[in-house]
Amino acid sequence: MTSRFERLWPGATARGYTAVALIGVVCGVGAPAQAGPQSDDESADRSDRASAAGLESADHWTFGAGVAARPEFEGSDEYAASPVPIVDVQYGRFFAKTSDGIGAYVVDTPDFTVGASVNWMEGYDGDDVARGIDDVDGELGARLFASTRFQGVEATLGATQAVTDTDRGLLIDAELAYPWAASKRFIIKPSISLSWANGTYMDGYFGISSSESATSGLRRYEPSNGFKDVSLRISARYRITDSITGIGAVGVTHLLGEAADSPMVEQETSPTAFLGLSYTF
Repeated sequence: MTSRFERLWPGATARGYTAVALIGVVCGVGAPAQAGPQSDDESADRSDRASAAGLESADHWTFGAGVAARPEFEGSDEYAASPVPIVDVQYGRFFAKTSDGIGAYVVDTPDFTVGASVNWMEGYDGDDVARGIDDVDGELGARLFASTRFQGVEATLGATQAVTDTDRGLLIDAELAYPWAASKRFIIKPSISLSWANGTYMDGYFGISSSESATSGLRRYEPSNGFKDVSLRISARYRITDSITGIGAVGVTHLLGEAADSPMVEQETSPTAFLGLSYTF
């Protein structure tokens, strides 16, 4: 079957992106995590506050694996469980992370981070969607992101554009999260995120061409740019030992606007879940 990627940009939010977004929320094994509210006299200096917040102050190598339960494609009413790797490596300014790919930090402080990376935008199989809808292939994407932390709240803004097929669209995502240390070993992180996609992205993933319409029986559909989805998630990680961490998350994603209106969408609201273990060297 001819891939739709030969014509259009499907974007980062194929089936694999759902997992990546989920891991990005839960796999902060080496990421900042703000402890509960503290007064100034409880935190004498910046390093003490960073330690209480769970910030990694040195290079680290974390690997693991888990299982993610998610829709077979965005908008599917059928679900699948699949293995997902956990990677969180930092060496100086360079990093490799499941959530952000492989890249480097331009700015990296306890309160503000700016970085650039190359990550993998996974697609979906034509067998998972309506018969006659073309496959969506995986692609490499260039990502820029910035995050800041204030009073325990983390705000992140990112943008991802394909680099192996430059006419395939743009995805912008924003997230607010509040990591809270229930104890020295147990971190809980509720979050809310919103994504916006340009017209090429939306058409590549949710659009239906004339030939696909004729084959599938679904009406022709060409969405324009707009907000794509909103997600609510809560994740948790428990440090079992100094090296081993258990990670879990549950969430729900709701498609918005013209993404939700696509004839290929079977279900606008979809739950997700993840469970895994990581080891830090």
